[in-house]
Order: sequence, then C-alpha cells, then structure tokens
Amino acid sequence: MSKYKFLAIEKVGVLLSIVCAIHCLSLPIFLFFAPYLASSFAFSSNLEWILVISSFLLAAIILVLDFRKHRQPLPLYFLGIGILIKLVDIFVANHSYAWLFGILLGVLISLAYWVNYKHKKSCTCKISA
Repeated sequence: MSKYKFLAIEKVGVLLSIVCAIHCLSLPIFLFFAPYLASSFAFSSNLEWILVISSFLLAAIILVLDFRKHRQPLPLYFLGIGILIKLVDIFVANHSYAWLFGILLGVLISLAYWVNYKHKKSCTCKISA
C-alpha cells in the first residue's frame, strides 16, 4: 500500500471517529425534537453501530499496522480503553448516559490517531511505506 493511500485511509478513520463523537454529542441536543425525528436514520441504533464498528475496525487496522512498524503502543492503549468504554456502555445500558460514552469513545479514538500521527511524524526510522 502506498504512503498516500495509507494517509487517505487514516484521514477517513479520523473523520469517522469525529463524526461518531459529533453524533453522540448532538443526540441530547436534538432530543427535544425526538417526536419529529423518531423515525430518522440519523438517530437510529443502526447508524450508531455502523459508526462504532467501522471506527473500531479502521482504527484497529491502521494502529496495528503502525505498531508493527514503529512499536509505539500508546495509540493501541487508547483504542483499548475506547473498546472498554463501549463494552461498559453496552452492559450498563443506561440510555441517559449513552451520549457521554459516545463522546468519550470518539475522543479516545481521535486521540489514538493523533498520538500515532505525532509519533510517525517524529519517527526517524527508515521503514519503506
């Protein structure tokens, strides 16, 4: 995979985690309009699972590949904490706090990408892309 294609995939991953955080942040704001948006796809559990699963999969692929090259485990720790937060959200299943778990999840995945990007930018190793 070329360096430029990899950077594009990484940008998509960051975008997905930010969209996930915005989606979870906007949910409590738009609850006032819940009767009108009840059938909307934007606030369905299907969209939530699509965002969460695609964010996790893309982040896991990118961060594991970078870990194999650079041996920097901190981004994987952030991703693991994000997965634990989602598991707590699933098992607690208190819908009044779902927005908080969603925001934490989006922030942690974005933080994992940011730490990974900072390390790759400062890395002096000579690894072919």
